Amino acid sequence: MAQEIKSLIHNPEEYHRKMQILYKSVTYDEHNVIKKVIGEAVSDTKCHTIRVLSVGSGNGQREHVLITLLSERFPEVFYTGVDPAEEELRQFNTFSVSKKAQKQWENVEFAFHNETIEDYIDNKGEIAGKFDLVVAIHSVYHFTDPVTTIKQLYDMLEDGGVLVNLMQSGDIGKLAMEIGKHYYDPKNWFIDAEWVEEKMRERIPDAKITTVIQPQTCKINACFDEQSSEGNDLLDFITQIPNFRKTIPKEIKDEIMESLNNKKRIDPNGDIFINWDAGYLLIRKEEKKLH
Repeated sequence: MAQEIKSLIHNPEEYHRKMQILYKSVTYDEHNVIKKVIGEAVSDTKCHTIRVLSVGSGNGQREHVLITLLSERFPEVFYTGVDPAEEELRQFNTFSVSKKAQKQWENVEFAFHNETIEDYIDNKGEIAGKFDLVVAIHSVYHFTDPVTTIKQLYDMLEDGGVLVNLMQSGDIGKLAMEIGKHYYDPKNWFIDAEWVEEKMRERIPDAKITTVIQPQTCKINACFDEQSSEGNDLLDFITQIPNFRKTIPKEIKDEIMESLNNKKRIDPNGDIFINWDAGYLLIRKEEKKLH
């Protein structure tokens, strides 16, 4: 039976610090992939104004490519960012003001909400209106009930609108599912894109659901060096367990490390990698046909 733990997300400062170590280790350009996948997702949107809801928008580090893309494609953009991390949203707001001062994003109207997506839906869902695009970049893990919340976000789409969930997939996703057999945290689900896709096909059978897998790798040499502080930080982020080496019982720790070892790839230079595929789960609400 899985035990409840407090995962890394309970310490947002440490979470974001260790996430930066991950960024240095991953081998693909996430910004360009986001631009490509979401650009194609809205390519058939012909409206003058696009309304966007970003779930877990953070400080804008991942969002700026998306916003630039939309501001160049649509005459008007209404962008709503929801995130429970107050400091992250403050930085995003400052960033958006500086962009406008540089004569960029002048056609984008921002609204930031410092709360969880569940609170946003409960408090403002009925008055928020419908959205043409809902984006959740590595946010689904932190939903109280991922399946229910994704369905609620789907219901907030305009006809023809699309919900884009970016999640871990491939070997790193499998590792998360294995960790989830031992531990659970109501604020951090140990799940992957394939699990969510299966559940949503059951929950929304009429939706058009597609998954785009973007292959990528993460260099994990340091994870096998117990004396490496950076390796230990990266291992914490990979497992989402704070102080993984010190806090997990030896039997479970050895099992997880063996699983990580079994998934590793070694290149000709001796560097060690794990597949850290990104799964873009696109859920589109079909337009109603007139009879």
